[in-house]
Amino acid sequence: MTELADWDSLPDDLASLATQLAATEPTERTADALRTFQRAFENDWRTKKQITCAQAIPIPVPRDKALHPTGCELLEAQIHFTFRLGANFDPKGLPECSEFQVCVKGAVEYDRCIVNLQDHWRVDTHNFGGVPREPHAHVHFQRGGRAQDAWAGLKNFIPGPDLPPKEDDYWLSLLQSPGPRIPFPPVCPVLAIDFVIGQHDGEVWHHLRNVPEYRELVAKAQARIWTPFFEGLSDIGQRKRWLGPMLL
Repeated sequence: MTELADWDSLPDDLASLATQLAATEPTERTADALRTFQRAFENDWRTKKQITCAQAIPIPVPRDKALHPTGCELLEAQIHFTFRLGANFDPKGLPECSEFQVCVKGAVEYDRCIVNLQDHWRVDTHNFGGVPREPHAHVHFQRGGRAQDAWAGLKNFIPGPDLPPKEDDYWLSLLQSPGPRIPFPPVCPVLAIDFVIGQHDGEVWHHLRNVPEYRELVAKAQARIWTPFFEGLSDIGQRKRWLGPMLL
């Protein structure tokens, strides 16, 4: 069974993850960023049992498949994460905060202009200080988030007031709402990075997963957080804490 001491090696595991990512060209920049922040990770974990990276860590961009708008080129992708056990953490329970934000940047060029693009998605941790209007789990996946709200509020964002008039017919665009907020298992930074690489580029992910040392790191991280989490779901209190007001 997982004990609190099992979490002591998390910063070392991130350093080992950087070593494995450095051996593969698509994830070299991810490794470089992790190494840059390693000292901060160690200090925060020792003093607060928290690892936060407010600065962006580069990560492989999604494969060129089903992209919108048609003809766009992806330029970079980034991940931010915050992971915190909390003062009253139970090794058999849920961490206080387990979230990450992903931003994908691109552009599309037309005859008369270039449009800069961003896509945002996140795994969020909700603080049930009150009852949310729309029910969602303590840890949940959703589109958008605060970073996307800021991007959509910039000058020249379209559709928006800067869009030139169209005399005939109407413009078309895609609509995106915050929901649904889908329950998601808690993840530490190791598992967050592995998950995003897998979602963005399966070929890179499969290559990494075939490296024994990388597989061992991911398996260790999964056992540390997921084994007690899934075993704990047999308890109604644990299920209620994870699913929140979704659960009757």
